[in-house]
Amino acid sequence: MVSMLHGLKDIDTVISNQRKIGGAAEAAILQLISGETFNNPVFTNIDKSKGQYVSLCFIDETGMNICIHVDQIAIMKGLEYKLICQLNNQHVKQLLLTDTLQYLQRLCEINDGFITPTFKKEALVLVRNISVKELEKKNITLPFIIEDNLIHFSERKFA
Repeated sequence: MVSMLHGLKDIDTVISNQRKIGGAAEAAILQLISGETFNNPVFTNIDKSKGQYVSLCFIDETGMNICIHVDQIAIMKGLEYKLICQLNNQHVKQLLLTDTLQYLQRLCEINDGFITPTFKKEALVLVRNISVKELEKKNITLPFIIEDNLIHFSERKFA
């Protein structure tokens, strides 16, 4: 589920709603007016003052946490909302995968024996965010069955 973002307001929305929707805001390239370029920055925080965006924090591909004033941004290309499993920044991807898996396991422990619609909905958002493949790779099972409602187009059906 990759979707285009159009600016700082969209980045702020993704960061503010991270727990509800999962995923992250990632750009293909962020270039500063100094000429310094960052590939695949994942945005972690945005600060406002008097209704104006002031600073933007992100983690680069080396894992460096960087905070810049918004006036330092020269170019931001390929700004997108992505699920964790879709991130190109491998450092952040692993960090978020680990955190999400730990949260999912704890959520399952707390709700052990009680599969409420709210619990199931939250767990499915987390699974969608990290992918079923990641669950299988880590040998994590959920206390309910994940329905596979996908139609695989590679399987040809002829009438």
